[in-house]
Amino acid sequence: MEQDPPNNEILQGLTPDQKKHIESLQQALIEAKQRGLRFEEEWSSLFDQNKTLREENHRIQHGYEDLRIQKGGFGFKMLLLSGLGGFVTALVLCFVYLKLKPKDPHIVALQNFRREHLFEYELALSKKQFEEVKISLEKEIKTPENQPIKTEIEILRELIEAAEKGCE
Repeated sequence: MEQDPPNNEILQGLTPDQKKHIESLQQALIEAKQRGLRFEEEWSSLFDQNKTLREENHRIQHGYEDLRIQKGGFGFKMLLLSGLGGFVTALVLCFVYLKLKPKDPHIVALQNFRREHLFEYELALSKKQFEEVKISLEKEIKTPENQPIKTEIEILRELIEAAEKGCE
């Protein structure tokens, strides 16, 4: 920075206090210009630093967006697998429940009675051996495992008696 040379004619007519004041103002001007240059340099370095920080921020945000997208895909896959796993587990548990649940004693007794005796009774009735079937039904009414189906066996016995009367 260049200083203008002081105008000697103007300075000569001034008092010493005024000269000191002008010199101090000139000195303050020089210091202000130097401080301005220093601030300009600081601002330039801060601007460069800000620019690198913005680039870094942009790069980090881009990486975050990539991770967020990947995480979203992973979350969807986990949600899908969780739902499918829950559905399969529910199916297995329902199947196990239906296979292992306790059966009604009435139904169990009726199924056992039908499996053990129905074919014999049909064969005996086709040969018109009504008395044998009635005697067998009387024995079955007295067995403890057939107590839940006692009424059905009695109805069957009455049907056989009716069929016997109809065949005579």
